[in-house]
Amino acid sequence: MNGDLWWVPSVIVIGLVLVGIWALVAASRRRTRARLGQVSAEAAELARSAAISLVRADDLVQDTTDELGFAIAQFGESSTREFHAALTTSKRQLSDAFALQQKLDDAVPDSDAERTRWNHQIIQLADEATGRLTGQARDFTAKRGVERNAPQQLDELRRRLGRVSDRVAGGATTLDRLGVSYSAPALAPISGNVLRAGTALKAALASADAAAARLEAASSDPVGEQLQVAEHALFQATQLLDAIETGEDQLHRGFANLQTALDAAGSELTEARALRDGHEESDTSAALNLVITTAASVQASLREPGRLSDPAGDLLRLEEAMNGLDGIRSEARNRQLRLDNARTALAGALLTARSQITVTRDFIDAHRGRVQAAARTRLAEAERQLALAVAVAEADPVTALDTARRAMTHATDADALARYDVH
Repeated sequence: MNGDLWWVPSVIVIGLVLVGIWALVAASRRRTRARLGQVSAEAAELARSAAISLVRADDLVQDTTDELGFAIAQFGESSTREFHAALTTSKRQLSDAFALQQKLDDAVPDSDAERTRWNHQIIQLADEATGRLTGQARDFTAKRGVERNAPQQLDELRRRLGRVSDRVAGGATTLDRLGVSYSAPALAPISGNVLRAGTALKAALASADAAAARLEAASSDPVGEQLQVAEHALFQATQLLDAIETGEDQLHRGFANLQTALDAAGSELTEARALRDGHEESDTSAALNLVITTAASVQASLREPGRLSDPAGDLLRLEEAMNGLDGIRSEARNRQLRLDNARTALAGALLTARSQITVTRDFIDAHRGRVQAAARTRLAEAERQLALAVAVAEADPVTALDTARRAMTHATDADALARYDVH
């Protein structure tokens, strides 16, 4: 019995070894999962940091763009060159950072190493852009010396407010004048600018009054914020009123361009009518006439006296109508050119076909008993095709030319077959 159980200890040892191996494998897998989890968490944190840096830099670039406009209005372009250069550099870095983020977000698979490297680059670019602009903003805050020079700045601000306020009435007059000639859609981009400029001026005046009240009361409260708000609102009002002047100039230029285009359209319509009246194909003339009628109707409506103009929209309507005319006119010209060329070539083709038919007919007549049916059939077809070509020559020279060429081919074939039969 004991001799029969000698293998039991061996089985137990093997089992213990297998259990140990399984435990080692399980522990190794747990460590691997832990490492992968740590790597994944670190990658996610890096991506989050990159996104935060990118958003912070983008917001700062937008704010600084406005700030630069205020600084130029207050100090002039010569004093803001460094500020402008810093903003340009930061915008370029931000653009590079967004390009890297787009590579991370697109559908192309990226390796872990690439994602890590690109996220580090995004953080570096965004943080450099942010640091540069923050330093510039700090420098300009110090340069303004808002608190120290507040009384002088307030006086200058009020003078500028007065000048811009005087422009509001002029802007309203301009819009009224433009409304006599231009439609509401044409004026839509600037029609509300006077009202918005007035609102901005009221906000600027209210902030300036608040700053003045603090100065008069010798309050210890800073006035820089009120002055900055007033500067911002004044800048907005100025931009809105400038846009009215720019818009008026653009409308006048657009109207002049429209008149030039209408004159050109008149010349093109005259050419198209001449092409229609002289075209030999009735179907083509009819198609051309339809497009001419449509284009002429658009042109006439745009020239209607007393009509309110929308230069951009009107020019688009005219271009669409004339594009349709250009297409059919080009096709009609090509078809007429083909007719003219066919008519020129037709006389020669008919002469050549007749000559070959005559030569072949004379040869067959001279060897009547020896030429077989195939050659005679080809010659008969050549004569038939020649007759058809002559019949349609006047009405359809293109078809006549093709038919005459077929007659020549059949006559040549007939001649070759006939000579083969004889020899």
